[in-house]
Amino acid sequence: MNNRIVIASGNRHKIAELQELFAGHGLPDVELVAMTDLVGAVEIEETGETFEENAFIKAHAIHVLTGLPVLADDSGLCVDLLGGAPGVRSARYAGDGASDADNREAVRRSMHEVGSEDSTGRFVCVLWYIDDQRSFGIEGIVNGTVRTLEQGDQGFGYDSMFTPEGSSLSYGQTSSQEKARTSHRARASSQMVRRLAALQHDEPHADVIENSISTDDLCRLSVAVVRQDTSLLRSIADRAADAMQARRVTEALLQSYLFAGFPAALDALGCVAECWLAKGLAGSDVAEVYNVDEFRRRGEELCFSIYGSVYQKMMDRFESISPSMRSWMIIEGYGKTLSRDGLSSLERELCIVCMLAALERPSQLYSHVRGALAMGASAEQLRNCEHAVAELCGARVAAALGATINTLTADRL
Repeated sequence: MNNRIVIASGNRHKIAELQELFAGHGLPDVELVAMTDLVGAVEIEETGETFEENAFIKAHAIHVLTGLPVLADDSGLCVDLLGGAPGVRSARYAGDGASDADNREAVRRSMHEVGSEDSTGRFVCVLWYIDDQRSFGIEGIVNGTVRTLEQGDQGFGYDSMFTPEGSSLSYGQTSSQEKARTSHRARASSQMVRRLAALQHDEPHADVIENSISTDDLCRLSVAVVRQDTSLLRSIADRAADAMQARRVTEALLQSYLFAGFPAALDALGCVAECWLAKGLAGSDVAEVYNVDEFRRRGEELCFSIYGSVYQKMMDRFESISPSMRSWMIIEGYGKTLSRDGLSSLERELCIVCMLAALERPSQLYSHVRGALAMGASAEQLRNCEHAVAELCGARVAAALGATINTLTADRL
């Protein structure tokens, strides 16, 4: 990775925050440069229909102009009541040149038109990195509630209308320091810097192009564990071109013990280990110190972020059935295993959905499809899960997943 990265922005505050993150992850020598210092205030037409597309468009345009590695972002507010709007049009929801106040009023008016004062929603940020060898994006999401009644005067944009899950304060009532630590952009930035740090410390040869292991690959891999399909396991694992890609595969396989059992997970890990020995990719499993208190904290935080309003009801049910199982689920499942770095929470949920569909566990499947949606999964991503299950398990098994997706996505309209 080049030690000079162009940020597709002229926002000095944003660049300073990223510079601190890079230094904190062992990359103090990486220099972040504002695009305006190199090419001026370039106008880039954002024609994408998703945050991912727009972030890529900006990163690619500046990369072409400078020839340097580029980091670009696209972000916005998605209101479920409005079908995901304003979404990619967040900065111009009230029209080109609209002020923040104009955009908030436009959202308020749209919500009133459908007869509601509040709605579930989320702030989304996608960061896209591109250089001569690789191109990939990282997503950060904060779920919460969007209200027509504004609260607080901190922040900017839609902050005064948005209250994140687990908080009683809107972003408009939250200090800039706290928001910078917990926001959608902070989550995406932290993941991106960790990814770039891994590339920096384990740089592939110059003639190797990154052969990305996609989320769809991980979903098919998860079904392969259940099906004990060693041929598919080896095929996907063999495409891992660097330690980061091997880590993604390893994390998907490690978490499979929670659903498919230790024997299946161990057999799968042993299978891919054989593929990686010859490529020098052994050691992709990152061990953690066993810390019960930390695992409990992480587990409760993740579980609440996924299940939100039904979290306590679910905990009470587990407590009535088996207090031990409740404790194990939080500490071992969500805290020790599903909160690990290496995969996003959304990717983990999609992999779990595929495993549970293949295992034909309808009640757990319903819970985790709901969880995937809470993590920001799109209908298309869930349909891709259905297609993977249909391909590897047959139409009958996939039908249950399809019906669950239909039910839960219809409920959100």
